[in-house]
Amino acid sequence: MKQHQTGIDFTQPPQRRPRLGLIALASDVLVERDFWRMGLAAGVDIVTTRIAQSMPLTPTTLARLEEGIPDAMGLLLPEAQLDAIVFACTSGSAIIGPAKIAGQIAALRPGVPVINPATAAVEALKYLGCSKIAFIAPYTEDVAEITSGVFAEAGIGFSDRLCFGLTSDVQIATPGLAHYRRAIAQMDIATADALFLSCTTAATLDLIAPLEAQTGLPVITSNQAAFWHALRCMGRTPSMTGFGKLLC
Repeated sequence: MKQHQTGIDFTQPPQRRPRLGLIALASDVLVERDFWRMGLAAGVDIVTTRIAQSMPLTPTTLARLEEGIPDAMGLLLPEAQLDAIVFACTSGSAIIGPAKIAGQIAALRPGVPVINPATAAVEALKYLGCSKIAFIAPYTEDVAEITSGVFAEAGIGFSDRLCFGLTSDVQIATPGLAHYRRAIAQMDIATADALFLSCTTAATLDLIAPLEAQTGLPVITSNQAAFWHALRCMGRTPSMTGFGKLLC
């Protein structure tokens, strides 16, 4: 067989867009869609792997996510560079612990910034100067309590906290704007300086603008905060419309 010389230098990597690795729960319905929408707006490519998750969502089943990190990382673009990695589970991050997650991922992909939604939301609130939130979580009370603890430990207070009591990602992806508006109507938001809508599979990205208009408060969601934090860790300045005050 004849060999054909193409004249291409294969030792030089081509110019590329920033690349964000996403570790999504196997059961997560919406996280990829949200990240791709924001990625397209910001000029960032999204590369996804999945991690096994058992149902129902409980502190015990969420803690087991830690066991799946090595296998998921082995399938996350192993031969090419990533500029940041998001572990896309808010409650799982709170239960396992952000430091433990970052350590596991760093051992497999050293030098790559590791982001989780819980820590990212705390950083987003601090960036906006917010110190008291209305906290809305779709989970059961025990999972919501642990998740809200990440904010309490960071010195962020609560005007009110509310959970929906849902136990699967399919259920969590169902509530829309009307449901969240009813929830907010039941809450004390008078002393809040932001709303936080937890969970990566919650259908909240499109709720940010209408809820900010309704309440006059910044609205932070898990996916929006994680993407914002990833951009900052990659040295990029967020400037996007349609995703709330945080990303303006």
